Amino acid sequence: MTEGASGERLDREKRRQLQLERLQMTLNRAYFHVDFYRSRLDALGVVPEDVKTDEDFRGLPFTTSEDLADHYPYGLFAVPLKNVVRLKIATSRDGRPIVVGFTKRDVALWQSLMVRLFQRLGIDDRDIVQVAFNYSLFPGAFTFNHAAEALGATLAPSATVSAKLQLQLMRDFRSTVLAATPSFALHLMDTLDEESAHGRERHDLSLKLMVLGPDPIPEALRDRIRSRLGIPAFGLYGVAEMVEPGLAGECPAFRGFHVAEDHFLAEVVHPVTGQPVGPGSEGELVITTLSAEAYPLIRYRTGDVVAVDTVSCPCGLDTMRLSPVRRRTDHRLSVRGIPVSPQRVDRLLRETDSSLVDFRLVVGTRFGLGDSLEVWVSLGTSAQEGKSSRLERIRSRLRRELGLGVRVLDLPLERLPQEGLTYKTVFREKKEP
Repeated sequence: MTEGASGERLDREKRRQLQLERLQMTLNRAYFHVDFYRSRLDALGVVPEDVKTDEDFRGLPFTTSEDLADHYPYGLFAVPLKNVVRLKIATSRDGRPIVVGFTKRDVALWQSLMVRLFQRLGIDDRDIVQVAFNYSLFPGAFTFNHAAEALGATLAPSATVSAKLQLQLMRDFRSTVLAATPSFALHLMDTLDEESAHGRERHDLSLKLMVLGPDPIPEALRDRIRSRLGIPAFGLYGVAEMVEPGLAGECPAFRGFHVAEDHFLAEVVHPVTGQPVGPGSEGELVITTLSAEAYPLIRYRTGDVVAVDTVSCPCGLDTMRLSPVRRRTDHRLSVRGIPVSPQRVDRLLRETDSSLVDFRLVVGTRFGLGDSLEVWVSLGTSAQEGKSSRLERIRSRLRRELGLGVRVLDLPLERLPQEGLTYKTVFREKKEP
């Protein structure tokens, strides 16, 4: 627990020195134990000790999601498999599997990062923390459990029960903290409104705050939660290929996500040139692990577009702060908390029906959150089967691969929408009743 909290309160000069020391350890670990990184550095004629300045470091190549998938399952592990106590399955941007490993020390570090994020929000041993994530969709939710228990708080894991039952549990247990996805928080707000429409005048909840993730929280949803319940909603940030969540988190000042700089080195670069951008400018977040034993990553391109702020926060922490994720470089989107890659849908559609001419993803949003997904296709001619059976085959394949119910419609090519098109994706805000 001590290591997770040791560097957050250091002044910038001492924290920077700690980063440099841990960076050298990471570079050595990767060079001597991961063939992928040793080959890369050897090709540059560089050894870890040569990396002494920021310019030296920026001369190292980026690591990408495709690199991780290319070395599936254990090609990027820096420790023997017998030392790995937890495996986490992620997916590359092109849909291939990735396996991330954690040693016992890695797991303890991840837990300690979550503990200090909880403590920053005022969560302590008097709280009852209700964790309402779907653990199969978001394995990082287990860390909410571990952090609550480590703090001495009472844990109430409610997993995938309905919103109505979630509210009943909140009332029965007098839960003070709710951890959930932004989409589920919106569903809870809808359920509370339905209760009010049926005569329940007050919400009767003991909640003092919500902790929402892994998707960004739209400001309209924060406002709705505050106006309806009178409580704040805080966001956490993580990277599935490292720790998710725990890499960064908000504070009560709501001035951005404080990065755990003692354990991660964050850069923000231009998505095309790879050159650093200044504070306040948008760029792709690049992360280097500084403490990971099993799975060290050097200059990993997260695909998240953010802006950075280095001005001291009113809360007293002077760590780097990130804006909420503004978009993705790979156009990945989220529907009801489930990540969807348009490129992967493209591949699945063409594998399923080779006569397909074109398609669009039509995402229905509420409060800026993906709420529903329709796939509009323009089918070419096929002598083997009718359109209805082809549509059903596409629908079944997408549901099986994405884990999400999808409505599939066939339209003439000229009727496929063009407005707001981003890699064949159209967003349409649903009207509130």
